Amino acid sequence: MLKILFLMSRYTSLYLLLLLLLVLFSWVGSAYGLVLPDGTLLPNLLGPDSVRYFVRHGIEHISATPVVEVLLLLLMIGAVGQSGLWSHLLSVMHLRTVSSLTRRHSYALRVSVVVFVICVAIVLMGLVGPRGNLLSVTGSIAGGPFSCGWLLLLAVCVVLPSICYGVMSGLWSSEDEVLSAITAVIARRSDYFVTLIVASQVMAAVQYLGLYQLLGWGDFSVGLFTFLIYGLPLVRGWRRGGTNQ
Repeated sequence: MLKILFLMSRYTSLYLLLLLLLVLFSWVGSAYGLVLPDGTLLPNLLGPDSVRYFVRHGIEHISATPVVEVLLLLLMIGAVGQSGLWSHLLSVMHLRTVSSLTRRHSYALRVSVVVFVICVAIVLMGLVGPRGNLLSVTGSIAGGPFSCGWLLLLAVCVVLPSICYGVMSGLWSSEDEVLSAITAVIARRSDYFVTLIVASQVMAAVQYLGLYQLLGWGDFSVGLFTFLIYGLPLVRGWRRGGTNQ
């Protein structure tokens, strides 16, 4: 058992141990009649009702994690980084003129900027245009399509110009090369998604046991705890080179 934990990434092992501690806590607490602030008995995670609940809702717990947001974020980072667009933008920002690049790279940079401007213009038309397709029925951003799908729109505005740059600069010449390049960061951080599965069950167990009530946590504390549980493995793994957590 311990050998298996050591073979896993650091945060995956940590969350598995935390989940085990929650199971033991629920078992001991329910055996001694621990009562939650709302007057209910602390549930036992090993009980039949708890087992049925977690099996029935296990997929829902995983889907409640920021897995889609992280995928889009890594896709954007991979597209910008692997295409070479980011490094060339940095060279321009550091007062190196575009002429310092090759003619082909300069042309690719101009094309990608045009594509980016077009994408942004389309989004702005959806916000300030006469139809306002990205606004709510009341004409506001809040509650509208843009407020719900802004990250997807941002990914389109970032990934498309990056692909254009990579293709126009001659770095990528086939569809397989494009897909392999823009998903390279996702592949390197694949261990994070395993951690995310375990973390989702930890969060579900904490909520199921009513520990937020027991600890007296408010919305801010719960939000901070959720952010740390899901965010620390990603940030820590990135600082360590994106291979291990």
